[in-house]
Amino acid sequence: MKPTIQIDGREKTIHSGLVSVDDLYEIADCSEERIFLSREDGIDIPLLSGEFILIRGGERLVVGKSSIEDNPPLRNEVRPEFNGSRNLALPKAKITGKALKERDDKFPQGRLFADIEDGVDVEIADDMTIVVQDADSYFVIPPASDDAIDLEECGKNDRRPPKGHKYRIRIDGDKHTVDSAEITGAGILALVEKRDDEWSLNQKLHGGKRERIEASDQVDLSRPGIERFETVRRQAQQGHD
Repeated sequence: MKPTIQIDGREKTIHSGLVSVDDLYEIADCSEERIFLSREDGIDIPLLSGEFILIRGGERLVVGKSSIEDNPPLRNEVRPEFNGSRNLALPKAKITGKALKERDDKFPQGRLFADIEDGVDVEIADDMTIVVQDADSYFVIPPASDDAIDLEECGKNDRRPPKGHKYRIRIDGDKHTVDSAEITGAGILALVEKRDDEWSLNQKLHGGKRERIEASDQVDLSRPGIERFETVRRQAQQGHD
């Protein structure tokens, strides 16, 4: 079921996730007026063409002709979740992807994602202006040369990989790209042309812990902490035991 938002008290159905403000204007059918995001602290935020906002349902919007500045200072700072904590406080609700990403001390040139509950996490481009809400969640991962998410880099740096993307995984000494977050242990072995009746599979997690992966196990590559996969010949392992 699609979530609903309120525009001047009337419920409107909309898709969840990152939404263009231009789409909100089309839904509201108010080309001669401005749309504002209603905040509990009393300062409504004007939404402008070209901006983006995370919609999860329940947002309240109003239409009017207020002359308030485009990005007004707030009485109460916006405190979204950022890299798993709420230490970030924004004095204004609007910020570019580049400026938000640069709040990350470790990867100011990394890749910024919006955490989409029950959906594909969305990458935020540097030139996008987003209207941030307290309920939002954003995170930064190490930079990459292409669209694939490097699982080893995320795992080593204790950053959770985004959901719903391509992933580059390391199996023994080589890296391979897979198109989905869900793959079986047998599927991982097949990437290196090894049979599951001859080889066992382990996954190494951040901090050094290793877990056995059975051939039929479903591996979620978006799980935080996975660094790499290691194969072990079954005969050699049995001889060792």
